[in-house]
Amino acid sequence: MMRAVGSTGPAVTTVVIPTFNSATTLPRALASIDDPGGELEILVIDDASPDQAALQALVGRDPRVALIAKPARTNAAHSRAIGLAQARGDVVLFLDADDAYLPGHLARRRTLHEEEGASIVIGRFRLSDGARTWDGPMTAYDGGNVEDYIFARGGDARSSTISVLKPALRGTTFDARLAKHQDWGFALAAWRNGERIGFDASPGVTISVAGDGRMSARSNVEASLAFARDYLRAEDNRRRFLIGRLRTSLRLGDIGAARRFRAALLEIGPSGRERWESAAMMLAARIGIAAPLHRLLAARR
Repeated sequence: MMRAVGSTGPAVTTVVIPTFNSATTLPRALASIDDPGGELEILVIDDASPDQAALQALVGRDPRVALIAKPARTNAAHSRAIGLAQARGDVVLFLDADDAYLPGHLARRRTLHEEEGASIVIGRFRLSDGARTWDGPMTAYDGGNVEDYIFARGGDARSSTISVLKPALRGTTFDARLAKHQDWGFALAAWRNGERIGFDASPGVTISVAGDGRMSARSNVEASLAFARDYLRAEDNRRRFLIGRLRTSLRLGDIGAARRFRAALLEIGPSGRERWESAAMMLAARIGIAAPLHRLLAARR
């Protein structure tokens, strides 16, 4: 499926980077993209940033990069879909502008796609808060229902870990209607579209969890409830997702969002344990011990 050097030209690898006010973090992301041994194309898709002048100056210094400036702001899922559609590469990878690839990631992904024939590969990652770096908790994907894998079996699918073999892709793309949980939405759509999904057991990217600029650092109740309604088919997984959003909201100090997630949970009939656990988390928030309780419940898992 992949072009061989000397046949129709050198193999092309594309990296798609969505940006919004990312001129300060993008240099590190670009510096982490090493040569995969063929032609490398980097598409920076800017979401109508106020810092576009600085961004243009930055990408102008890197001959590997093409800047695609959107005329109006939408979201990162729309930017990734544009990048995937316009990519010349057989293998297309995604990278958030505040994340960084680990050495050898591109070459390993090309090999994985070539050897396994997977149209999509997800994989392990590391997390960094600026002071320390650690491996993100993640069960290996070995096939089967991706919804259960992510929400019942300790799996994950992060945007910066996703790669695609474009000639083998069965039409899956990022859903621009999703204002949140866009990576999970992509993975669920891929499985339901019959994509062949592979797994990279080696951490390939360091994902930044520092600061409050990432979507994951903010609650968006409407977007999360829409995701649960439109993407999660199993009620057990919907309950697990809502408890996860409740816990995250309390960790972020957003008690109003936590109340709404618990109300949505109660509407779909939680188990006695889920009802007790969610009530305990809300009580802990009211008396100021939500963070220690969060750590305790996480440890029990």
